[in-house]
This record gives sequence, structure tokens and C-alpha cells, in this order.
Amino acid sequence: MADSAQPPQKITKQIFGESYTIVGDASSSYINTIADYVESRLAEIAASLPNASKTKVAVLCALNLADELYQLKEKGLEPAVTKEIEDRTKKMITLLEEGIIGDIY
Repeated sequence: MADSAQPPQKITKQIFGESYTIVGDASSSYINTIADYVESRLAEIAASLPNASKTKVAVLCALNLADELYQLKEKGLEPAVTKEIEDRTKKMITLLEEGIIGDIY
């Protein structure tokens, strides 16, 4: 069964003015969709807070995404579904931290 697993997908994507190489088990189409969603959320927050640092925008974005996840959990989705959503959200937050916050340290 492990032999039928697809190899991880690797794409390069611009998010919030930075280039990221994203590796994931999902399809490249899905990874692009998620990256575009994160980009749109970052742009939305940056537009409402034009003087905010990239770090502040990234943290606020992470909080918004975590809020969305929490609201989905509250709706009583199956534990396996919420676990997958949570894992993917954590991966996206890690990418944000490594790419945006990591530049500071």
C-alpha cells in the first residue's frame, strides 16, 4: 500500500512578496489553492493595517486561520477531518513563521 503513495509535491510560490518552496503530500493544485488563500488573507490584513510589519500581519493572519479552524471544530466535524485541517493549518503557519518571522532572527 505504501508503494501506491504519490511522492510529495514541490512547488515554488510567491506569498506576501516572498518566494517559498512548498513541499506537501497534497496535489500541486491544492497547494496552489491554499497558498493563494493565505496570500489573499495576508493582503486583506495588510490593506487594513498599512503600517503594520510583516510579522504583525503574519501573526494576525495565523490567528484568523486558527479562528476559522476552531469554528469548524465547533460545528462538530468528524475528528479525522478536523485533525487533517488542523495539521494542514499548522504546516501553513510554520511556513509563514519560517519565511516571514524567521527573517528577523
